[in-house]
Amino acid sequence: MNYPYTSIFPNGIDKRTFFCDVDINTKVYLDKYNELLEHGKYSDAAMFLAQSPIHSYSAGILNFIEAKTKTLQDYVFVQEKYNPYHASDTEPDIEIGEIWI
Repeated sequence: MNYPYTSIFPNGIDKRTFFCDVDINTKVYLDKYNELLEHGKYSDAAMFLAQSPIHSYSAGILNFIEAKTKTLQDYVFVQEKYNPYHASDTEPDIEIGEIWI
C-alpha cells in the first residue's frame, strides 16, 4: 500500500494529525477505527486509517519518512557550502564572522 500523502518540503511544513493529536474534528475517524478493531476487522481498519486524515506509526508512515529523508539529503547536498575562511595575500572584502588567513 502506498502512503497517500506527499510532502510539500522544502516549500513548507507538512501538516499531519497523529493519534496523539486527535481533536474534535478528527475524533470520528478515531472512533470508527477503534470500532473496526473491536470487531476484529484489522485489514479494514488499516485501510480506513490510510484513507483518513489521521496518521499512525505504520509501515506506510515509516516509508514516507524514509523517502522524505532521502529528499532532504538530496536537497542539502546540492546547496552551496559556506566557507568563512579566506586565504589571500591581499585583504579580501569579508563579512562579520568571516576569517582572513
